[in-house]
Amino acid sequence: MTALSDIKAISFDVDGTLWDFEDALARGLEAALREVRLIDPEGTEGLTVDHLDQAWVVERDRQWGTITDLVKLRHDAMRRAFADIDTPDNHLANRATGAYLEERNRNSRPFADVVPGLEWLHGSYTLGTLTNGSMRPERLGLEKFFDFIVMSVEHGGIEKPDPRIFEIAVREARCEPHELLHVGDHIEYDVRGANDAGVKSVWLNRTGERSSSGVRPDLEVTCLSELADSLLGIKTH
Repeated sequence: MTALSDIKAISFDVDGTLWDFEDALARGLEAALREVRLIDPEGTEGLTVDHLDQAWVVERDRQWGTITDLVKLRHDAMRRAFADIDTPDNHLANRATGAYLEERNRNSRPFADVVPGLEWLHGSYTLGTLTNGSMRPERLGLEKFFDFIVMSVEHGGIEKPDPRIFEIAVREARCEPHELLHVGDHIEYDVRGANDAGVKSVWLNRTGERSSSGVRPDLEVTCLSELADSLLGIKTH
């Protein structure tokens, strides 16, 4: 724990760390599927949420390292999904993307522990976000807590776990690498990425899953309140 006594700034992953992206994603894809089935029930008969999700994975991997527009990426994935079922229809892709975004945004809210945790940490540390995604703090009502925002799409598509995106966060936080603590839910993107960049890491493991990757965080917590208790405990000693 003493390794964290020099921390001056904390960067937070956003999707899955500050808000329940997986739930919003599922709701958004279900809304997209409902929309296109209403428009073309016959042409989209074999389409499923899994098809939509897998098409996004394929398209994301194809564009990895160059993604600067996540709405376009989602649209490209929708087009791929329709092409895969022999219904290449750009209008359907437009409608599906719109329905997805509307439903996802309707379900964007912070986890219950996030505001209390940030309130405890705010003022004691420089706080920021570091994300591969598109969600900004203001859309979650969290803008007052953060001093810097680093988004992959605004830096040429450089994504975690690439150490270069952590180096950008270090510059934005105006500290040394060992003085930055990165908090995230993904053991590879967040923990390995931070470790490789010389940044301290926290694995926010909300579900208590076991990691078999061999990657070790400097600290593991189940919620932001636990993180705040740990860090503020260090400051008072």
